[in-house]
Amino acid sequence: MRESKLLIYGATGYTGRLVTAEAVQSGLRPVLAGRDASRLAAMAPIPGLETRTVTLDEPDRLAAALEDIAVVLHCAGPFSRTALPMYEACLTTRSHYLDITGEIEVFEMLAARDAAAGEAGIMVLPGVGFDVVPSDCLIADLAARHPGGRVLRLGLGARSRTSRGTTRTILESVNNFRIRRDGVITRVRPGQLHHEFDFGEPPRAALVSVLGDVSTAYRSTGIADIETYSQANRLFSGLTRMSRGFGWLLAGRTSQALLNRLVDRGPEGPSDSERRRSYAILVAEIEDAGGKRAAARLRTPDPYGFTAMTAVAIAARALGGDVKVGYQTPSSAYGADLLREFEDVQWELLGCQATAR
Repeated sequence: MRESKLLIYGATGYTGRLVTAEAVQSGLRPVLAGRDASRLAAMAPIPGLETRTVTLDEPDRLAAALEDIAVVLHCAGPFSRTALPMYEACLTTRSHYLDITGEIEVFEMLAARDAAAGEAGIMVLPGVGFDVVPSDCLIADLAARHPGGRVLRLGLGARSRTSRGTTRTILESVNNFRIRRDGVITRVRPGQLHHEFDFGEPPRAALVSVLGDVSTAYRSTGIADIETYSQANRLFSGLTRMSRGFGWLLAGRTSQALLNRLVDRGPEGPSDSERRRSYAILVAEIEDAGGKRAAARLRTPDPYGFTAMTAVAIAARALGGDVKVGYQTPSSAYGADLLREFEDVQWELLGCQATAR
């Protein structure tokens, strides 16, 4: 029956496989979909699930593949290219749309289509993994505790190797760092802004980066000035310097093609043993018009495994009819307490943070 069917698109990818395993372990029986029939067939004997081969550039076939699907969990990036065709298919079939993007332009694109989603009676909830679920819940909780926030800053410190998909997304944004000022998304130079956060471990310094919360936090809290940062470890500091000096060159089509070929030669993502040692730290800080600041910090386990957990938990809610029609963020759909449902998340309130320089 339609109301019991979840489709995972991009199920053969690195994160898609983790999501599929989590779904099966949680008792769900998802339909697995993607563009490569042989890779889907290789997965099918393991969970014994139905598979559907379809590409995103075949709108009629894609809509036909979703005709009996209640919820789509879209895991095939880069979402700047894949989100819109899947969203449009979901509109046609009135299937709820979820994805695991962290890309600002995707959040903005789907938010601009809120009215169409409302007319179709579907929920459109991008960013059901890491980032955005933990950061959005952390931010929404802090904003509710301290109303009147004027500036929001978010710092990320990750101890995890990135997957190929994440690396490609980072490379796409190498010359396109953005913040929000007076409600408008604005480009800034790499390294132009820096800030200090209490990550609970050194370094405290962080450099401006590109996180999806520049979009989602605005809709979750209404705060008009939003900055996102990444901890200034050796890797990110080097990337910032490279972006500042050669970002215009690296963003070119030829350079992007070369960089993507290099990415394809590397590991698909962290190994199981690496993921067991991985974690991430998020620090949110809100400042009001009087300069008074409040902050909170949380630590999550391995971002990729955590993405699988949060994505499947949200998909299960949507399958059960727990949806909010239209464009949503994780906290607008399910409240900031959504994050408290997951084990191994350490969440604490902090004192004041240093002022940005």
